[in-house]
Order: sequence, then structure tokens, then C-alpha cells
Amino acid sequence: MMRIAVTYNVQRLPVAYRMYVLSLLKEALSCSDESYFRWLYEDRRHTMKPFGSAIYLKDFTYIRDEIHLKELTITIGSHDMEFMLHLFNGLQQLHTYETGGETWVRTNIKMLKEKTIKSSKIVLRTLSPVLIESKEGRPLHPEEEGYKEAFQYYASLRIRELYKREPYGPIGIEPLRLMKTVIKEKNFSLSSESAGQGKPYLYFTAYRGILRLTGHPEDLQLLYLSGVGQRVSQSFGLLELEREEM
Repeated sequence: MMRIAVTYNVQRLPVAYRMYVLSLLKEALSCSDESYFRWLYEDRRHTMKPFGSAIYLKDFTYIRDEIHLKELTITIGSHDMEFMLHLFNGLQQLHTYETGGETWVRTNIKMLKEKTIKSSKIVLRTLSPVLIESKEGRPLHPEEEGYKEAFQYYASLRIRELYKREPYGPIGIEPLRLMKTVIKEKNFSLSSESAGQGKPYLYFTAYRGILRLTGHPEDLQLLYLSGVGQRVSQSFGLLELEREEM
């Protein structure tokens, strides 16, 4: 089991940069195996994608609607070895990537070893913020009624979609130290009418920090490997294991 960390020299990014990162990953898959890419993003268009990702920006500052920085590192995790091999092969081919009027220059790519979970109680740190919303699309606060139920729903749904089985048991969450973060993102499908009304962005209220999960170790392993919550492939919900508890 492995994760991939790839680093690029980047001078500027728009504040809504997550879809640019997703486009890079899709381009890498296409470069590696066009038929696999079409199967994943065309034949299975409306299914969950088998990976989570997180983005680290180094030495960055905000200047209006831009981010000026030195480099960015993208970490990708998945339970699916075929996906990871295609992605790694494709990223190796992309020495540079042009997007948004900027050229990203790859400086490093490496595989990171993942851990094996044996306990039914674990403490994790978010590498990318966890997004949980109500059925009506309202962001839920970790301390409010309905959050734990919604979290379990999305965790169980991810296991059903990716492993094609039911969870082996209930999945519980205990927020330990979570802070709100508001993500500003462009939706390329937004209508010109929405843009004309001064609404070119979508806003997502997510939470980052430390949390405790309980459940069957194999279920927790999958969530650790591939992420949890909503919009996981758009750099939400990738987790790092801090420790296992008895």
C-alpha cells in the first residue's frame, strides 16, 4: 500500500485551485492509459472515484484573487493499486503542466508507505479538510446534531461504492480538535447567468484538525487509504493516521 507525493514549482495560483489539481491528475491518468481514463471518467462518470488527495502550499501569500507561492505538493491516496500505478506512471511523464496561464515544473515525485490499521479505535489528522453536508446541502458543524449521523452515512457509502460490500460495523466519529475552513472554488459548470450575478464561486464549509474514528479495522483502513466525506477526489477528506488506541 502506498501514497504518492508529487511536488511542482508554481509561482501563482488562483484562489480556487482545487479543480486545476484535479485536472492534472486526470491528465496523468490519460497519459498513462487512455482506455483506463475513459473507463473511470466516462463509463463510470457518476460513481465515486477511488482516491483522495490533499494539497500543501509552501511559502504562500494571498494577493486579491491569487495565491503567490514557491511550490505545491499534492498527496494522493487510494486502496486501488491499479489506479495508483496508472497515476504514478502518468505523473512521471508530466515533467511540466500548463494550466491557468502558468507552467508547473515537477521537482519531485515519490511513493509514501501507508500504515496497516489493526485497532477499532484510531486518531487521525486531516491532510485535507473533511466536508460533511446535510441532505439539503447545508454545511454541518461537528458539534451539532446530525453531524455524526451524516458522517457515518458518507463513510458507509464510500465503503459500499469502493469495496462493493456493507461496512462490517457502525463507524463513529469523535471530533477532538476541528477548526472551520471555508473553501472558495470555481465550478466550471456554473452558468454565465450565475457569473453575471456576481456568483462565480462556490463556497464549501469544511473542517480540519484532529478526530477519532471507531469501527471495524478493515473499514477504518479503507477510509484512511482513500478518504472520507464529500468531494474527496477534489482534495477533501484525506486523512493521516496519528495513532491507534486500545
